[in-house]
Amino acid sequence: MSSSEQSDGVFAERLKAARESRNMSQSELARKLQMVPSAIAHFEANRRKPSFANIRSIAKALNVSSDYLLGRAPSLEGATTVFRGEEKLTDEDREFIQQMINLRTQARKSDG
Repeated sequence: MSSSEQSDGVFAERLKAARESRNMSQSELARKLQMVPSAIAHFEANRRKPSFANIRSIAKALNVSSDYLLGRAPSLEGATTVFRGEEKLTDEDREFIQQMINLRTQARKSDG
């Protein structure tokens, strides 16, 4: 992971936001990940950088995408992992799926 992705604290902020949005304590998340609670505290305080494997595990445990945690997805709302195997999709697949979601959302708004 490049230092530019982590230097501004995006991962730390988004990890905390995702964890809190699920009403999960640092200890609960650590237990789910088989980590010590201090590891989660260090990640959230931007004192320690997680490995890519840890990022994927954290994303899965919080039901968000690793893109969200790394600041590549704009919001938590658009970052929830919808189905298993999402990480195998290409960028084009993700873009297509997002377009379909947007179309469906617009259609529902039109239907009233």
